[in-house]
Amino acid sequence: MAQLLRRLDDEIHIEYNTFGLDGTDLPAWSSPTEEILHFLAAVRMESWDAEPERADASWTPVSSATFVAESGVVSIDSMADGRRHDFLIGPPHFEYGVDMYLREPEPGDGHGTGECEESWLLRFWPIRDVFDPIKHAAPFSYIARGVLYYSIDLEPEQLVQPSARREVPVPVSAVADWASLRTDPDLDTFDGWLHRMRRKAEERGGSLYELLRAAGADIEDGMDLTPASCTPPLARAGRFKDPLIDRYYAEQARWGSLPGRHLGEEQLREYADGERIAKELCRSGTLTFSVPVEGRGALHIPPGVSRRVWRWEDDLLGGELMDGGLTVDRQILARNPWTRQILVSGIVTILRRDHERPSRGESVWYVVRDAEPHEAARVLCAEATWEEDPDQRRALDEVAREKLIELRATYRSRER
Repeated sequence: MAQLLRRLDDEIHIEYNTFGLDGTDLPAWSSPTEEILHFLAAVRMESWDAEPERADASWTPVSSATFVAESGVVSIDSMADGRRHDFLIGPPHFEYGVDMYLREPEPGDGHGTGECEESWLLRFWPIRDVFDPIKHAAPFSYIARGVLYYSIDLEPEQLVQPSARREVPVPVSAVADWASLRTDPDLDTFDGWLHRMRRKAEERGGSLYELLRAAGADIEDGMDLTPASCTPPLARAGRFKDPLIDRYYAEQARWGSLPGRHLGEEQLREYADGERIAKELCRSGTLTFSVPVEGRGALHIPPGVSRRVWRWEDDLLGGELMDGGLTVDRQILARNPWTRQILVSGIVTILRRDHERPSRGESVWYVVRDAEPHEAARVLCAEATWEEDPDQRRALDEVAREKLIELRATYRSRER
């Protein structure tokens, strides 16, 4: 039986009855209620570990679709609101199914403001691993001095193709391999906390609602269990209309963890979403650490993506690890005897930006964890697929040189 992994309630302003699902290859969507163009919609997104049964009778099915996720994180995107809350549906480069439902708004939908004209339910589930290094891990554009900011755009099919017989086969993972597609009742998230509260209520022989009321929550039996409804009124910050941001602000304020500088609502949303998804990408007891990521593509790496990173570490006595991390396919590439440091490479999975370490130029700090075997297999496969030998490099040079000649001829004709 399919199991609900996590859910998120949101509200979004819709203009011209059109919205997108960022992080997917789906075209723009629209509500079936064609007579209204501009409205406020309550959106509930759910992630399941397999195709779920049809929603209860209060929901009317609208449409179904399949898509490939870019990173495993999606968000509703509209012209009026831009991107809303990020939501983790599972691993990157999986094919997913999604069902859309519609109903009249009810208490507990969205943010529960009472202003919504429609309520949507989006249910996501994984179908299969479709990772392909040629499609999903192609190298950056060919670098050529003085053209298009030093790069020539080449399509993957224009690059030197790997032989049909690959030394490293494309890995195919199963749903059960991924932390993001397995429930973890001890995870430090709202859903994990809810699992623990249910377990505690069962041990005491009472109901979850009784336990929540005893803890100070103003909640009645049968009410929707959301971060806002389960939080005692005195613990709520009450500064923001968005309950997810409000809860994050309250938690940080309670522990004295808010940064000294003033953060706007957009930054708080980014922080709240990032920390929630980072926890959902880990298993209980997972070691996390920070690494600098430098060079092209470093500024915007989605959570859940695995890649190789490099960093200088102190050359500790006995070969101890600096922080216990960077252990997967660990390679010592260089030693600096003067500073007693080593340049180390390893494969990690990106969790979120490290807000404590500001970015400088093309160097960005991320909170990461060591990649799990199925994640590292993708990186190693991509490296083996695109590894260049001298013959391949000469062939690629020729392809890029032809493109460069065409571009220069185009520029000269425009100058005339």
